[in-house]
Amino acid sequence: MSEYLEANVGVAERETPVTPLEIEVQGRWDALALSEALIAYHSFLVQFDRQRWVVHARVPGGHGEQLDDALERINGWLVDRRLEDVSCRVGGRPY
Repeated sequence: MSEYLEANVGVAERETPVTPLEIEVQGRWDALALSEALIAYHSFLVQFDRQRWVVHARVPGGHGEQLDDALERINGWLVDRRLEDVSCRVGGRPY
């Protein structure tokens, strides 16, 4: 029975649509702070030049966390870091 459940969970995970998030950040420390806030969303960083970073994440998160929660975390990060504006893309579209 447990093999059956494990097999079906794997199928369900593969069928769940994944929405990528991309947030462009100026500065390593801001990028690290955002990546930590989004750790439940399998976040990782890409550095494009000395100060330009992109934080990547995906929804749903590892335990089913949804897009609204991810966006709240991003907004909270903006407030905490006292940043006014960042470039954010949800599913490849500007947000």
